[in-house]
Amino acid sequence: MQIDLNKLKTFYILAGTKSYTGCADKLCLTQSAVSHAIKKLETDLGFDLVDRQNRQFRLTRQGEYLYHRCTGIFNRIEDTLDGLAADKDHPVFLTMGAPVEFGSSVLIKGMEPFIRENPHIHLDFILNAILLDPLLADDVDLIIDCVPHVHEDLVAVPLLREEYAVIATREYIDENNIRSIEDLNRCTLLSFDKELGWWKNFINALTEDAGFGFKKIMQISNVRGIINAALASLGVGFVPRYTILKELEGSMLVELFPGTEVLNDQINIYLKRRNFEKQAFKDLITHIKSIQLH
Repeated sequence: MQIDLNKLKTFYILAGTKSYTGCADKLCLTQSAVSHAIKKLETDLGFDLVDRQNRQFRLTRQGEYLYHRCTGIFNRIEDTLDGLAADKDHPVFLTMGAPVEFGSSVLIKGMEPFIRENPHIHLDFILNAILLDPLLADDVDLIIDCVPHVHEDLVAVPLLREEYAVIATREYIDENNIRSIEDLNRCTLLSFDKELGWWKNFINALTEDAGFGFKKIMQISNVRGIINAALASLGVGFVPRYTILKELEGSMLVELFPGTEVLNDQINIYLKRRNFEKQAFKDLITHIKSIQLH
């Protein structure tokens, strides 16, 4: 049986992206060209690879088997090419993904020493809340995320525990006479969502007799926006502590209820298993772990 490797690579990319549009964009083809290549491959093989009876993209049993076998084949090809290009002066292009606030406040600010010491490595950054799908589709090479991801193709490297703080200006605290958690009932809470899912680490740390309540929520879909709203005395915010260190040190913001043991999130570095032993990734991970939060 002779198989067209270009069509096999098209199938491999399609199975990884789970999208004809995503596959077409990645290969600089039209969607119809991708569809034609997959149908021709299925004809050559004698069985269906894509389950077209399902409205969502799904592989058939044979398609799943072929995809997992292709993963090993194309990974070995990539490893071979990396080995041939292992010269220190050979350019390496890596794309990193991170949440917007962590990426802009910590990651990008801390990368200058790494870029200076590794001129052969070119870095690009994707700052977004949705990071897993781009990583699995190889649109990014490495991500930093507080959302836990479990996948057979991924390795998780622990980075740090993300601490949170409840914040407001001194003026807002005095105006609303905030002395206890129960006093938040008469305040405006600044949150990513109206359901206060963003506040879950604070709420879940409270005892039943804490008296937590609320009447008004201002939805702001960005950490920096919540911080700026708190600075403008629009309400009480809940944000990662590293994002407001300067504001706390300069007394522009005050941390409320510091004695409350707010739950923390684990921030991890995630990358494809095939990249874990590559030197460029090792050097990059070592540097990321050395960046200080300040």
